[in-house]
Amino acid sequence: MTAEELWAEFCSKKNVDINTPYEAWGFGGSGDDVPGRLAKLVKEGIKFGTASSYDLYEIEDALDELPKAGDYSVILDENDEAVCVIRDYDVYVRPFKEVSPFHAFSEGEGDKSLKYWREVHKEFFEEELEETDLSFTEDLKVVCEKFSLEYVPGKDSEQELLFVEPSMDYADEIESYKKEMLEAGSSFDGCFSMKRHDNVRDFVDDCIKWSNPSREADEHGVWGNVILVIRKADRKMVGCMQVHNVLNDRMKNYTGHVGYSVRPSERRKGYATKMLSKACDFLRSFGIDEIGVSCLPDNEASRKTILANGGEYVETVFLEEDNVNLERYIIR
Repeated sequence: MTAEELWAEFCSKKNVDINTPYEAWGFGGSGDDVPGRLAKLVKEGIKFGTASSYDLYEIEDALDELPKAGDYSVILDENDEAVCVIRDYDVYVRPFKEVSPFHAFSEGEGDKSLKYWREVHKEFFEEELEETDLSFTEDLKVVCEKFSLEYVPGKDSEQELLFVEPSMDYADEIESYKKEMLEAGSSFDGCFSMKRHDNVRDFVDDCIKWSNPSREADEHGVWGNVILVIRKADRKMVGCMQVHNVLNDRMKNYTGHVGYSVRPSERRKGYATKMLSKACDFLRSFGIDEIGVSCLPDNEASRKTILANGGEYVETVFLEEDNVNLERYIIR
């Protein structure tokens, strides 16, 4: 199927104006099979991110062609056959050294680790810059994209949730989420510093700083990532996760690797189970094979979420500083 044929089929089946702009392209990298191999990862829902060099757009005087949220693309394989349609929902520019572990995970390649991403993309960007006056450095500006899978021929399943790094593009949703949580008297589990910041900008900056692998930390490079959970259908923020790949004593002994919350008006819809599943998949990219999670003894919904993800009860502990009992579980 050509890009034009797939686009026409997509527009017809999804009620999209056929005159909506789109780009047709294949993934780059070393090896003739790369476009098809990476397109397959997209079709399988494993790959939902990609990266390119900002400097090349600048050199080619093509900054007006930079990807942006809402852009459609038809993905091609190594034979220029159209494979699927995707749509960007999260785009930002960041120095190579500051690209987060969650973005590396979103690219779905190798073991999905930041280490693997850095090795592969250093080589990729070096090759791309060979024909320019530029050379690769850790400060190279990288265009990071995350996208939703919109259409695969012969496949009807719809992607329900988008997993997003905090940015000002979602400022209104973050504000609305915080307001509803406060009005409901909900604890801000998995929301990092959202409750204590008076404005969204400070919260977003805090999250970006926390996930920056170039800041001084330990051998793992970062402390953790905050992930907003957005419902694709209406772009409403339905949940928030705080995922720790490095644990302090409190986390090791009490709270674990993952904190999460669901918007009060969106509970009992199965979102928490899907969120925890994604968090566990992300944590495996760090080589973590025993994931700790906790819940209050009277939180039946959270207990069911943990058990649905394979949680095994370990013990009930008393967290003195919060004056609460916590049930500790391990997901292997």
